[in-house]
Amino acid sequence: MWTFVVHRLVRAVFVCLGISLITFTLLHVVGDPVLLLVPQSASDADVALLKEKLGLDRPLWAQYAVFLRDAVRGDFGESLFTQESALVLILERMPATLELTFAGMAVGLLIALPLGVVSAIRRGSVVDRLCTVGAVTGQAMPIFWLGIMLIIVFAVKLRLLPASGRGGLEHLVLPAITLGAYLAPLTMRLTRSGMLDVLTQDYIRTARAKGVGERVLLFKHALRNAAIPIVTILGVQFGRLLGGAVVTETVFAWPGVASLAVKAINTYDYPVVQGAVVLLAFLIVLANLLADIAVTWLDPRVRLEEEHA
Repeated sequence: MWTFVVHRLVRAVFVCLGISLITFTLLHVVGDPVLLLVPQSASDADVALLKEKLGLDRPLWAQYAVFLRDAVRGDFGESLFTQESALVLILERMPATLELTFAGMAVGLLIALPLGVVSAIRRGSVVDRLCTVGAVTGQAMPIFWLGIMLIIVFAVKLRLLPASGRGGLEHLVLPAITLGAYLAPLTMRLTRSGMLDVLTQDYIRTARAKGVGERVLLFKHALRNAAIPIVTILGVQFGRLLGGAVVTETVFAWPGVASLAVKAINTYDYPVVQGAVVLLAFLIVLANLLADIAVTWLDPRVRLEEEHA
């Protein structure tokens, strides 16, 4: 197990390095924050002086080396516009993003798992067809459109829930449903296909012949084995949810890291964007690592195959 985890951690380090390099390069190619920091009447000498002060006059490789050296110590620099620590700004918003992401994942699983199991049990029935149509429709539905529709119906028309902001549980309902609907279709289809495959196995027929109850058979034996691809995809889906949080936080004015990063991108605030992207990438890599470990617990053969590879 430890060999498996160490291999994954080494890969995670290289993934984070690659993401940081790509982000750093793109940011320095698309715009120059100095032009936004100086007044329009500033001379070329003033612009050059500010670039030297911010360290933006050095070659890109030298700037990236400084960024890596400081990032290892947890220092992503200061915001170019507020002069606050980029790490502090990000960590202040991180709880809001994680709260929304985990709430969306919970809603998605609460929708997907029961519908996937029922759809597999009643294969070919009207319920199965309705679930399949719903999954396809959900995958084709733009996340921003769903968020806006939920606001119009439940916040504007019915006045049941707030349309924006972060506060009590009522503020979380609409954003969580929006993200959950984004996650549910693929998870439901994986649950259905996994259950259909497991329910045809010999050990399921043997358990039925021994008189094992249907509920125990489905949720203790069948669903656990069908959960292996589901757990694997959840690590990837966590990244999708963080990506969906960019849109969701914007639609619902949710004060998370994603909305902070969008504002920083628009103003070329390098330290904030780089810090946000690296930390979010680390969370995604960590989620995939935990999903891999969970899969090895569900099916030890995966670990053995990894060690012999």
